[in-house]
Amino acid sequence: MKILLVSDNHGDQEILDQLASRYHDQVDLMLHLGDSEAKADNLIWSLMDTVKGNMDFESMPTILNYQLTEHCQLTITHGHLYNVNRHLDDLLALAKIEGSQIVAYGHTHIMDYQEINGITVVNPGSISRPRGSYPMGSFAILELAGDQVKGVTFYNRDFEVIVEK
Repeated sequence: MKILLVSDNHGDQEILDQLASRYHDQVDLMLHLGDSEAKADNLIWSLMDTVKGNMDFESMPTILNYQLTEHCQLTITHGHLYNVNRHLDDLLALAKIEGSQIVAYGHTHIMDYQEINGITVVNPGSISRPRGSYPMGSFAILELAGDQVKGVTFYNRDFEVIVEK
């Protein structure tokens, strides 16, 4: 199973359209982790699910859960409500409360992939306003093999591989 994760495009509709066009038949799920600044009735949401970020003013959920396999659940949230700029403790607590083995978030605009206490934590970075050591926008494709995370590949806006983990 492959899951495209994108976050923090901050009004850049074109990149979301490009991602949807390029990957809609290559991945099983396309998920936006907030701060799209797109309206709730935007057609892009027929192709990808989204959660509400701190810059989104439409009525959207702040958390979504996906039962990927019998023993593997994914929780997505933007992260601003869980203090992700300072630490991941609250995000990990959310994953545990939700019963998830994977949690994906945005908000920091920095790519991240970690295994912490049996929970896979992923941040695709910002597709339009990156921070950290990588100067171009990024998104990620998370791959599962059965109930296990096989790895994550981070890509830039030109769809070139940045790093595989």
